[in-house]
Amino acid sequence: MPTVDEAVRSMTRNGRNSGGVWDAETAAAAYETKPDKESPLWNTHSQVIYWWTVTEIDEDHAYIIVYDGQVWLRAKQFGPAYLGFRCVKRPSR
Repeated sequence: MPTVDEAVRSMTRNGRNSGGVWDAETAAAAYETKPDKESPLWNTHSQVIYWWTVTEIDEDHAYIIVYDGQVWLRAKQFGPAYLGFRCVKRPSR
């Protein structure tokens, strides 16, 4: 899964990167352009509107990202059908 920083930096709008920046100190995302739920990053026909990130706060909590770029803290036990994950791999060297 991506880190919260990677997820924020990956968000798009109208096929262009939204210019997202994650501020770990304030736990806030800022964007040049507000992201939206569009392909290829999001499946526009899926009910999934949130993704887990690998960024943990503690043993019981981690961040999720919303299709519109918001980042929220959630209990790891939270598991509605509209919350998914996206696998990523490390860049090859």
